[in-house]
Amino acid sequence: MGTFRHQISRLLMAGTLAVSMIIAGCSSSEKEPQASSPASNATASAETSTETSAQQQATAAPAQEAQAVTFLTPKAPSLIPALLAADKPADTIALKIETWDTIEQLLARVQNGDAAFIAAPLNVGSNLYAKGLPVQLIQVNTWGSMYLISTDTEKQTLADLAGETVYIPGQGGPPDTLTKYLISEAALASDIELAYSTIPDMMQQLAAGTIKHAVLPEPVLSGLRMKLEGKLSEVVDYDAEWHKAFGESLPQTGVFVNSEWAKTNKEAIAAFQSQYQAALEEAIQPGANLTSAAEAFGMPEAVLTQAMGKISLSFKTAAESRQETDRYFDILLKMAPESVGGKLPDDGFYYAP
Repeated sequence: MGTFRHQISRLLMAGTLAVSMIIAGCSSSEKEPQASSPASNATASAETSTETSAQQQATAAPAQEAQAVTFLTPKAPSLIPALLAADKPADTIALKIETWDTIEQLLARVQNGDAAFIAAPLNVGSNLYAKGLPVQLIQVNTWGSMYLISTDTEKQTLADLAGETVYIPGQGGPPDTLTKYLISEAALASDIELAYSTIPDMMQQLAAGTIKHAVLPEPVLSGLRMKLEGKLSEVVDYDAEWHKAFGESLPQTGVFVNSEWAKTNKEAIAAFQSQYQAALEEAIQPGANLTSAAEAFGMPEAVLTQAMGKISLSFKTAAESRQETDRYFDILLKMAPESVGGKLPDDGFYYAP
């Protein structure tokens, strides 16, 4: 089992402060001391003040450079605040943003222990934890942001899809499990067929008209919507359906910390949380600078700006989101136990400052 091998070291300040103390001598005299004039008193006071200031500067502790930490994230909504945060480094930490594309890549990086923070779907984090890997949830940032759409604009509800095939990105993941859950709740399990493909393939086939119905996340869905000039029907908003059922938002993606590294870096974690939250709040404001994120996603900034209205970004710490996260895991466990590692994560999964 891989453990955290590379502690992310603090970068020390290059160079030291040279100290020069000025020692004033005075000569002795056989004469009685004479009273000092006001002018000489003022001069002595100024010299004393200068010496005191020099001493304070000389004995002050040298400032430390920001601690460099790696933040590993998929090319998903969690990347948007990450890039904004990296552009505005804090005094205590400097984020290095790297992306992962496959679960295999993520697993290897976690086993090597070379990333302090990782963003991942919540169920992926639960699986890593179940395998005994050193991960703890510190926040949830992405909610819902997933839709079942149709290029047949007459299809408006799940019931309208009876006798149809719905394409899903990957078998056994949250899109698959949640779709099965909603279909089951609507008593349509025997009426709707599910098929599996990749997001790029589904995008191509939807644009070509060879398939009609699919489950897609934002922001890629907004790219398709623009390409099809809005000729899409939004059959299911997963977050809205979750709200109807449970009165709360659907948690999807969070940030995890390497729990071994966390033991000696609580201040850095607090700084990261504050930095990421501020960046997230900036990202959701109208007119936010999304240039770097659009480049990372490989889409025009105008498309990403449009998608922001359909992406639900909201910062909650692990403790604040515990109720929503537990409910989400409970549904996944009932529908597909392997999707969360076969059991609900215990209290150790949730980071406590």
